[in-house]
Amino acid sequence: MFLIILIKSLIIGALVGVGVGAGAARMFHAPTTQGMGAFRTLGELNSCEGDPASHFSFGLGFFFNAWASSVAAGSFTQDVDHRIIPNWGAAALMIKNRNVGETLHDPKKMAIACAVIGMIVVTFLNLTASSVPEALQVTAVKVLVPAANLLVNIVMPVIFWLAA
Repeated sequence: MFLIILIKSLIIGALVGVGVGAGAARMFHAPTTQGMGAFRTLGELNSCEGDPASHFSFGLGFFFNAWASSVAAGSFTQDVDHRIIPNWGAAALMIKNRNVGETLHDPKKMAIACAVIGMIVVTFLNLTASSVPEALQVTAVKVLVPAANLLVNIVMPVIFWLAA
């Protein structure tokens, strides 16, 4: 069962990553090129201003919420494909080159980077969710999901406000 989940997660993660990465990058070229990303994703990518650490930490804040939801409820939140994968893909590209025109705005580079990130994230979330016994999932729903929501809704905004 482990091997089946691993293989399917790698495939799904790569496909999601390609779509999300290329779609987010194409949004920067609208209206001359049709984009397929969400405006929310575009705004959040712009808010990090091409700083790899900002992109990574922005995605990391939502990663724990998505992880808690996948372990507790067995499903992904929209944060995986709207926030985690595109921001971590952008962070990976911008480690060596902070020029957003050559990295974040390039659909091909974003598709490749996000495919790799998607493979890692989706596989990790699926494997950890599948390893939790059903009896513990009931407890996790009652403990982890409220804790993750508290982190995202209260703690992270305070941290971002203090950092500004």
